[in-house]
Amino acid sequence: MSKQYRRKINLKLAANQPIDISQKMEFYRQSNELYRVLVDQAGVGIFVTDCEYRLINVNSWLCSMFGYAKEELRGKSSAKLIVAESLNNGYDLVSNIKEGKKIIEELWCRRKDNSVFLCEITINILSDGRLQGIARDITKYRQTELALKESMALYQAVVEDQIELIRRFRPDGTLTFLNSAFCKYYGKDMDELLGQNFMDLFPVEDRETVQRQIFSLNKDNPVAIAERRFIRPNGEVVWQQWTNRAVFNESGQIVEYQSVGRDITNQKQVEEQLKRSETRYRAIVEDQVELIRRFKPDGTLTFVNGSFGKFIGQPVEEIIGQKFTTFIRADDREEIRKKVYSLTPENPVVVTEPRFVDNQGKVHWTQWVNRAILNEHGEIVEYQSVGRDITAQKKAELKIAEAREATERASRVATLAVIGGGIAHEINQPLNAIKVLAETILYLYNSRKEVPVEEIIKNVTNISRQVDRIDSIVNHLRSFLKYSQSFKYIPCDINEVVENSLSLVNNQILSRRIKVIKKLEAVLPVCGCFVRFEEVVLNLLMNAVQALEPYKQEQKEIVISTWAADHKIHLTVRDNGPGIDPEIAQKIFEPFFSTKDAGSSMGLGMSIVHSIVMSSNGTISVSNNPGGGAIIHITFPSC
Repeated sequence: MSKQYRRKINLKLAANQPIDISQKMEFYRQSNELYRVLVDQAGVGIFVTDCEYRLINVNSWLCSMFGYAKEELRGKSSAKLIVAESLNNGYDLVSNIKEGKKIIEELWCRRKDNSVFLCEITINILSDGRLQGIARDITKYRQTELALKESMALYQAVVEDQIELIRRFRPDGTLTFLNSAFCKYYGKDMDELLGQNFMDLFPVEDRETVQRQIFSLNKDNPVAIAERRFIRPNGEVVWQQWTNRAVFNESGQIVEYQSVGRDITNQKQVEEQLKRSETRYRAIVEDQVELIRRFKPDGTLTFVNGSFGKFIGQPVEEIIGQKFTTFIRADDREEIRKKVYSLTPENPVVVTEPRFVDNQGKVHWTQWVNRAILNEHGEIVEYQSVGRDITAQKKAELKIAEAREATERASRVATLAVIGGGIAHEINQPLNAIKVLAETILYLYNSRKEVPVEEIIKNVTNISRQVDRIDSIVNHLRSFLKYSQSFKYIPCDINEVVENSLSLVNNQILSRRIKVIKKLEAVLPVCGCFVRFEEVVLNLLMNAVQALEPYKQEQKEIVISTWAADHKIHLTVRDNGPGIDPEIAQKIFEPFFSTKDAGSSMGLGMSIVHSIVMSSNGTISVSNNPGGGAIIHITFPSC
């Protein structure tokens, strides 16, 4: 009610105050005005019709509802405001009204702009035959109600289709809703369960824990997850996981709880088996003398066994959480890290041999078998490594390598002895030239003839050239016999290797009347050590010479070929001798294996050839030529 009407109307009269007729009239007028204001400002449409059902009085709300002014509605037949499809119902209403019945009906009505809306109309017939009614626009209400019904139907369908267990219960624990999966799981009808306290479904000894967890939910923490037991009638214990959510009203008060659960018995059994397996695993791991570690993809150690801690010299608890590379010598870390992190699902294992320096500064060699651990998506989630101390093995290998190098050096010396005649001839040639040139100068001097300066310079220059040639031969021999465990790998021209090797043994070959045929094609360089490649070719040439030496035939020949094919450089040394017995073909690369007399060969030549070829990532094979003789075939990758 507006303030002006509140000021005008004063219904309170003092006790025992006499009332005259004018006061009564004023009181009536004020009461009538109050009624009119209340009706006009009511939140529903109010109307009165005459006996012919024409509108004679309407309030503002009704006018607003239908979009008419009051003057437009007065005198208008109420039936005109009803949609044509609803007229039959309207005429039925008339007959019901005439019988004096109170009518409450929902009718589709039409506004002035021809839009329609659903209206709830309550009609009473007055004593004089007029109608008094109330109209409410319930379009939005019905739309909301329909949407709610559809939502509820959808919710019900979704809930009923779930394999999860769904329940709703009041704060006092009374179950108000359950889905079919819940009833089936508990083996009871819905009618048996609804209205029951949900706490009755838990073992007595668990109820206090359940209650404490459920009733701890609040506005700040409305959700909680818990794992609960359920004991079936046959005594079987099953496990469930429940997600409990508190439902609040607009005042923030809990009005209900909703829970979604699932059976996790199998998961619990697997977890229990996993725990037992983990216990056994740890027992086995702790009993191992091998070093065992596990670390995350970022390198953080998550587990080490006692042997690892003892080897490192630190308590296991202090080691956990450190990076695995902490226990690797600094200059080895980057290489080891690259190898470990190169693991993939296709290649999940790699072996590494890092060094470790203990607290006393002593260097230990270790060997680790590193394995990537993958999840179900093929992603690496962890690494596991099993290691052992190989320091003693490394020392033994070093001694063996030193002994092997000494043996190989002895073999090279033996090779030098074989080719010694050729080398002597190579040196004798420049020595003889030097002698002739020097004697020529002396002769000219002793003859007391005037010697042209140009002649002297020419002879001295030739002497210098011959000395350079001798120096070159000696340096070549020195590099060939040089003792070294490490070789510098550089691009080498394999054809130049062949030519240099031939220059050392050419005289021996010619003296045995063996013809050398060279078929050298232009090829890409090979990465390796030039001197070691010379050693390969020299050994192959000398083997061919020795194979041909006792062989009686007029034409003895050695064919050396090089060519490129399939991204590789090929080298073959072929002779036309007796060939190789297939039964010993695979043994010729073994150390100390020889078909010659015990005193004439150490049996290391082909073993050395094999090791040099393998260390250069090459291949070597032996076969017999269909036309007679043996073929040694070597391949190298190009640089």
